[in-house]
Amino acid sequence: MADKHLTENLKGNYFSSERKDMKFLKGFTLVALLPLWAGYAFALYNGDSNNLSNYSLLILAFSLINFNAICGVEKIENKVLNLIAKLDGVLFFVWAFVTIIQLLLK
Repeated sequence: MADKHLTENLKGNYFSSERKDMKFLKGFTLVALLPLWAGYAFALYNGDSNNLSNYSLLILAFSLINFNAICGVEKIENKVLNLIAKLDGVLFFVWAFVTIIQLLLK
């Protein structure tokens, strides 16, 4: 019984394919990271530490959602989203490196 159910799911690519709503969420969060980075840079320029921490948490959450795309493990079909993912990945790792250095120096 369980084998029959498993083979039916495998025939329909239930386990291997990504749902359409998850693809939309991934694309939305990748694009949403760009204004978050801009807001972080603006808060950094103004010296607003409250907004810096809020933007940092949002950037961290959205980056963890897309970690496979940002690290280059998963390639997105859309070339523009793939480029945005690479840009977000570079910004994320530079931000993480600078944050770690700041913590070590304090």
